[in-house]
Amino acid sequence: GRGGAGPAVLSRPARALNGGNAVKARIEKEPRCVLVWNFGPESPGYGALELAARRFRLRLRPVSPAELGLTIGALCAGRHAPAAPAAPALPQDAAPLPAIVISGLSPQDGDLHQFLDEVRRGGAVIPLRAMVTPTSKDWTLGALLQELNAEHKALGGQP
Repeated sequence: GRGGAGPAVLSRPARALNGGNAVKARIEKEPRCVLVWNFGPESPGYGALELAARRFRLRLRPVSPAELGLTIGALCAGRHAPAAPAAPALPQDAAPLPAIVISGLSPQDGDLHQFLDEVRRGGAVIPLRAMVTPTSKDWTLGALLQELNAEHKALGGQP
């Protein structure tokens, strides 16, 4: 089992807990970015992703196989892979699915869902979507993509 430590799935609201009580967490400013995996300018709907990112003041950050070993937090902070990384491999069936990992938008104020709606309305089909959480920012890109792919398959593989 996953024990609840997996990435945030966008349909589940997140809460800050302190001793079992929901509290207003002191919010550490998350970088406003969208990590983009296997979805580039040649992909249908990429323009909609660019426009939505601009509108919500999010920096698009394409990520590559060389960066699979970096943490989500490091990627959102703008770090790049070293010149000769020892990148972990993804399972063969995981690599092709486009993914976005969003940092800096809140599901509570509706911005996250508005952003995703704009991207979807613009024709972008990105089956794997997650938001950065305190847990997932310490995961490597490779581990997060593997988990998102497994969840996608478990849910029937619908975009």
